[in-house]
Amino acid sequence: MKRFLKSRIKLAIEMLPMGRDIYLQLARKRLGISYRGRFQTFNDAMAAADRDKREYDIVNRNKAEHQQDEESIIDHYLRHYDYPLLFWLSRLLHPGSRLLELGGSVGHFYYTSKSYFPHPEDLHWTIAELPQAVELGERIASRRQESPLKFVDSSRLDETIGAEVFVSAGTLQYMDASLGEILKRLSSLPQHVLLNSVPAHDEREGWTLQYLEVCEIPYRVFSRTSLTAEMESLGYDLVDHWERPRDIEIPFHAELNVDEYSGFYWRHGNARRE
Repeated sequence: MKRFLKSRIKLAIEMLPMGRDIYLQLARKRLGISYRGRFQTFNDAMAAADRDKREYDIVNRNKAEHQQDEESIIDHYLRHYDYPLLFWLSRLLHPGSRLLELGGSVGHFYYTSKSYFPHPEDLHWTIAELPQAVELGERIASRRQESPLKFVDSSRLDETIGAEVFVSAGTLQYMDASLGEILKRLSSLPQHVLLNSVPAHDEREGWTLQYLEVCEIPYRVFSRTSLTAEMESLGYDLVDHWERPRDIEIPFHAELNVDEYSGFYWRHGNARRE
């Protein structure tokens, strides 16, 4: 009966003018992941966030508190939308390759990818992450004797050794810097740039706030047009592009809504062709 009443109330609200927006606003803390507001900059969004929930690294701290559960899935964490990354990495990685992964948590994609294609000899795979993820990732890698896998605090990207391959999946939207700004912080531009799970609008871009139960943080919606133009200005050519369905609905800011996330592979003009 209670579930029936809730569904009727939801239906009644959504039938009102702007009812869908009203419902999303009222129910946002019960939806698991929700969004609110549109902002011009990262700092504007951060200033509007819940003061007690502005720290994203708490997600990684929770993982550390449940390390056994985390390790139980670390070798088979592949999602269907990760297959383009697997395909291109299997083509791009060679003996001695250096890969820098921005985000990557405690190494889920590193461990899982080994089940789908053999990692080349002398591979150097570095994950740039928040401090709690770095600490947990290093602990797991040490226990597993995974010498190719290293971790570095993401605030120290400029100290990383040049990588031929740059990967980021589901992380870029949380960062204040643009993709071009991040790449220019590195000691040299990567030959290959692979992105996955990027919330991208055809033209518009902006910031909102993402609510994740334990935190509320700034979240960027990218413009495909601007992102491509920025990469072209650095000498990159778009080789591949893929999409997967996923909605972002921002109450009262439907102009920034998206219904799919994007993946990209850019190759620098000086890179050898595979």
